[in-house]
Amino acid sequence: MSKLLTSRNFRFARQLQSVVQARRFTVLAIETSCDDTSVALLHSPPESPGTATLLAHKTLTCPNRIYGGIHPLASAQFHRRNLMPLLQSLDISRKPDLIAVTRGPGMFAALAIGVDTAKGLSVAWGIPLIGVHHMQAHTLTPRLVAALNGGEGGVEFPFMTLLVSGGHTILLESRGLTSHKILAETIDIALGDMVDKCARRLLPEEVMDSRPEAVSYGAALEKFCFPEEEPEYAYNPPKTPERKREDEEKGKRWGEWKLCQPLARSEKARFSGAFSFCGLGSTLDRYFCMKDGGPSSISVEERRALGREVMMVAFEHTSPGALVISGGVAANKFLKNIFSNYLSHSGYNIRIVVPPQKYCTDNAAMIAWAGLEMYRAGFTSAPTAIPVRKWSLDNDAYYEPNDIGCEAGDKNGPGGVLGISGWVKRGAGEG
Repeated sequence: MSKLLTSRNFRFARQLQSVVQARRFTVLAIETSCDDTSVALLHSPPESPGTATLLAHKTLTCPNRIYGGIHPLASAQFHRRNLMPLLQSLDISRKPDLIAVTRGPGMFAALAIGVDTAKGLSVAWGIPLIGVHHMQAHTLTPRLVAALNGGEGGVEFPFMTLLVSGGHTILLESRGLTSHKILAETIDIALGDMVDKCARRLLPEEVMDSRPEAVSYGAALEKFCFPEEEPEYAYNPPKTPERKREDEEKGKRWGEWKLCQPLARSEKARFSGAFSFCGLGSTLDRYFCMKDGGPSSISVEERRALGREVMMVAFEHTSPGALVISGGVAANKFLKNIFSNYLSHSGYNIRIVVPPQKYCTDNAAMIAWAGLEMYRAGFTSAPTAIPVRKWSLDNDAYYEPNDIGCEAGDKNGPGGVLGISGWVKRGAGEG
């Protein structure tokens, strides 16, 4: 009789544990796509899937000032040294229900460190793995923020997103979780890359010396150009009397800067759906080189004005109709101010959604949420899934990863998020 009771108690305990676990669905996330090592623990109860709690979130950034920007080898070594200690610091009391890791796009060596670590934990714990598309995670960030706020203020499909970062400048139409269409993208360098290059040219030496070893050049430029504690981010849209007077005043004070207008102002680009930022940075370089007295003769005041002008011209270039703004450059408050005023002046009554700054830059919290949405949609990643250096969100773009992380598009769709091998549709084999 005692053995029977013990057996029943054991079964009851197992059932109770299953119920408790079902109510505490937890995702462990890892992000190592570039120079940020980030980990997170996210809890979202199945009975309330539109809400979430961030149990822990920690990020370290590789020191980059000595290199003047991101250094792939240094970033990979940084991930190797810091990923495991960060995971240990989460003090995980019970194994999570899902592991989400950035699978791509990004720097292959950096991605591999995160993916290999996630695979090992997945096998050791016997829990499913999700390899997340980094840019899809940025796109879904407003939905994460809404979930963290109890489900309030989220965006529903379809919506448009401007993804602006150091590696991407994409205007995207998102029709569903895995259904995306790129409406416009850069034909040369990304907006964030251009801003970083201009920042390294414009920022005075004493300003750079005051920055930490891990420098966000775009954030440093914004702070330099708008040094006030609570800046107004004054902006006059193009073709307004106020803008005309502003341009005349700048011309009288500083002379002609002749900054190159981005490609999209031309008729050709207007029909091709292209962004271009390379020329803007090049004309700034030429101005510095040809300035009488050399770069050292350019005052702090003119550098500050030039920085505002560069950001204004670049940000106007990306202004579409309606959207979520996400990615690292979305943390720039001047960008949001330009969009709000530009669209309002153009007669659009549009809600602009910008996630909080901490969720705009690369972070594991957005990876956790994107992985959770994909898992709830019925997807996991096979243990054979490898990092993907290049991976388009567009459903018409097809890539196939190989052993060194390079891809060749050899067929037309279905592409995008599900357009690479390694997906498993639960109960249906390969997805």
